Amino acid sequence: MCTTTPESAAANRRILVDWNALANAFDNSAQHIRYFLHLETGAVIRLVDGLADPDTSARIEADPGCMRVEAIGAPEQYRWLQAFIPTVDDLELQLLLLQCLQGRGSFRRFKAVLSDRPEQLRRWRVFRHAQIRATILEWFHARGLIPASFEHAWPSASADPRSSRAADSARQRLHEAASALAPGDLHALTSLAEFLRATRSDPAISANSSRGDAERPGGLGP
Repeated sequence: MCTTTPESAAANRRILVDWNALANAFDNSAQHIRYFLHLETGAVIRLVDGLADPDTSARIEADPGCMRVEAIGAPEQYRWLQAFIPTVDDLELQLLLLQCLQGRGSFRRFKAVLSDRPEQLRRWRVFRHAQIRATILEWFHARGLIPASFEHAWPSASADPRSSRAADSARQRLHEAASALAPGDLHALTSLAEFLRATRSDPAISANSSRGDAERPGGLGP
């Protein structure tokens, strides 16, 4: 149960994050499911209408230490489709994807086209995963919260010291450049960095057939 006080929920605190659970919360637009982030433990609380105990739901909703998580809207996810298309190096596929964006059913058509091209579908899943992570980071920062488990990237013990120093220098230059960017440009830089990181690590993103509603943005998810 959430017992966090208003004082302990103050801004600029570090929050442990279950990234998979939080990503699912941001990516689930089902109207009968509500998600809350427990600021003390980082746990993601899931309330299903008709199943959750009413008294428990009321306490969670009234607790200032439990922050409501709203799903990413269709307009934002539509912009992800638009942003992904220029990353495709096949002009014919670019045109096909652009045609998919016309009219209702854009998400369904977009996924159908990519389903015939496994490599591009993999790239889309990595790209989309990066956008979700970037959105979560922006959500934290807008509330003055810091995701503690995403705060540092330590080099491995076997890393070449010269490479580490060069990486540290590059990070410093990137930090200096980012500090002068406008908010919109900063969001774009964050999205690009997340995309590059996800592409390098090539995470395994398994298919989830239970979220395959063709007309929902979530139907484009992994």
